Amino acid sequence: MYWLFLLLALGAFTVSLTTTHAGLLLLSLLAALLLFLLWIRGLYVARFAGSSRRAPRALHPAELQALRNQLRPPVPPATPPSPPAPEEHPPS
Repeated sequence: MYWLFLLLALGAFTVSLTTTHAGLLLLSLLAALLLFLLWIRGLYVARFAGSSRRAPRALHPAELQALRNQLRPPVPPATPPSPPAPEEHPPS
């Protein structure tokens, strides 16, 4: 669709080259400029509109907590304290 703007701009420029009236010359040059800018904008939108990334959605607090738990270092299981070893008395 935006290619039509380029064709119309070329047509308006052709009119500006062939006219003998100053008012029509000015009007057709302005139309050619406007249509050319619309063509450039359409070309830009067609090329880059699909490549923009969407903003990420906000995470639910439960999802955040799950991610935090995954990133925490693993905690070794607690071992019960071993009873103290009996002291050996030297022979007397």
